[in-house]
Amino acid sequence: MKIHVVGIAILFFACTGKSQTNTIENKTVQVITKTKKALSSKILFARKHNTENGWSIFSIGPNGTEEKIVIPYASGQGEYNPDISPDGTTVLFNSYRFGGWKLLTTNLLTKEYKRISSSTDYYFNGSYSPDGNQIVYEKVGRGEKTQLYISDKNGGKEILVSIGMKDVENRIPVWSPDGTSIIFYSNKNGSTDIYRYDTAKKDITNLTKNEKGNNFNPSVSPDGKKIAFFSDRNGYLDLYVMDSDGTNSKNLTASLHNENNVYNYYKNSNLFWLFKCSWSPDGSSLVFSNANTTNIDLFTIKKDGTELQQITKTEGSELTPVWGMIHP
Repeated sequence: MKIHVVGIAILFFACTGKSQTNTIENKTVQVITKTKKALSSKILFARKHNTENGWSIFSIGPNGTEEKIVIPYASGQGEYNPDISPDGTTVLFNSYRFGGWKLLTTNLLTKEYKRISSSTDYYFNGSYSPDGNQIVYEKVGRGEKTQLYISDKNGGKEILVSIGMKDVENRIPVWSPDGTSIIFYSNKNGSTDIYRYDTAKKDITNLTKNEKGNNFNPSVSPDGKKIAFFSDRNGYLDLYVMDSDGTNSKNLTASLHNENNVYNYYKNSNLFWLFKCSWSPDGSSLVFSNANTTNIDLFTIKKDGTELQQITKTEGSELTPVWGMIHP
């Protein structure tokens, strides 16, 4: 895969004639109303800023405008892999500021940071549950395979998800919108497939039953009816959408094929983490990272494969996008 990514290994209230109680209640109502109106549809992603050694996390509008830094580079390899809490107030992300990849959160209103992975293991790809009370993530210790865990939103009460799969790699976990399952990918059968973990039954189902190529890096639609994912089954890095039971798979990005996104998961396995897809809050579109040049850029596309748009064209590379409703 011909990708050149530099540095690869972001009231005042006036009140008269009212009681103090009513004043406080009115303030509360106005603050809540103001907070709800402040939510906006944004895409978060990671990119190196100017000459910094690591990544910052940026936000951008779905049309590619209004870019700004949300989480600035701190140290080491930086910050990447953002996820947005359901209420839009918090970003869960990877950071290298504690030596080795750990999970942190930042509150977009208070700008406070909190480390939520306490062990010396490496943590990646955290994702909020639909109610915001739990997270699912990857964790790997020295000499071990990557496993998936669920914990509370502060990293406690950890539960193993990848049951019976400890000798293989399990990656990129995301929740179903009803909170009843985790979708992820694993190389349990030699090639990579998309799997579902049932949180009640604690059993795992192979959804793609791969016969050609590799399927990886899934994302579930807001209504739970569709799963988007990447596949190299045609020799390119393509974005697919299928029904939630694994049927009716459709390639959305055949028109994007070029010499820069020729891809094989195992030959280019050190690059898989650069590419993510994410559904728009209304479920009509997706954002994804791909290579149309020697850089990695962000693209949006309708869920039926129409209206493909490249929304970033910078000298850097834009990685690990997520689309959600956030506070400015």
